[in-house]
Formats: sequence, structure tokens, C-alpha cells
Amino acid sequence: MTTETADTLIIDRLGDLPTFCAFACQEGNPAVVSWIDFWAVEPCGSGEADYLRGQRYAEEAIWHVRTTGQPVFIECVLMFIAIKLRQRDRRAGRLEHGFVDRIAGHFPGAIDNALVRSLRCCQKALN
Repeated sequence: MTTETADTLIIDRLGDLPTFCAFACQEGNPAVVSWIDFWAVEPCGSGEADYLRGQRYAEEAIWHVRTTGQPVFIECVLMFIAIKLRQRDRRAGRLEHGFVDRIAGHFPGAIDNALVRSLRCCQKALN
């Protein structure tokens, strides 16, 4: 299905993505994916339900990584969570906390790696 190439995520079959992901195909050519949203979910407003949902999404992500052998997938999700929170000018809620709490137990370095990636992307802005 997929192979790991350093920091590159390779997706061979879109149907294998977890349910919290969404994608858009190129107009006029449905065989070409133009965008993948790695965090295509919103909180429902119930803190407890959101937290449990976040944990279920994390379980899907863990299963996906174990199936594909690509831990960089977790970093993609974490980056998308951060991007969306910033774009919507909101703090992480119970949905995100549920996801991160479960991920941190299985991939302790993923959050650090996502932070390092974001700093590499914004390096000029920080100077």
C-alpha cells in the first residue's frame, strides 16, 4: 500500500485514509488529487463526546500508521490541526485534546517533530 521515504508521506489508495481525513480531486480529472485535508472534523460542542471522538480518531491514525509503516502521517495530522486552529482563531478543544492525549502515548516524539517542522517552515518569519 505505502512505503516510507524519509519525511515524505506516500498515499497509494485514498480509501485507506482514516475517516477524519477528506480529499478533493482535480476538476476534470478525478484520478488526480489536488488536496488532502488531514483534519476534516469539527467539535460537536459536547466536551466529553468530543474528547472520546478525538481518541477514536487517534486510534484510527495509529492503525493507519501501523498498516502503512509511515509515522509521518501523525505529523501531517498534527500540522493540519495547528493550521486549522490558527485559521479559525480558536484554541484546541476537547476533540483535539482527545486526539493528542492518545497519540502522545503511542508516538511520544510526534508532537516534538511537528513543532520542529513548523519552526522550519516559519524560520524566516521568526528572524
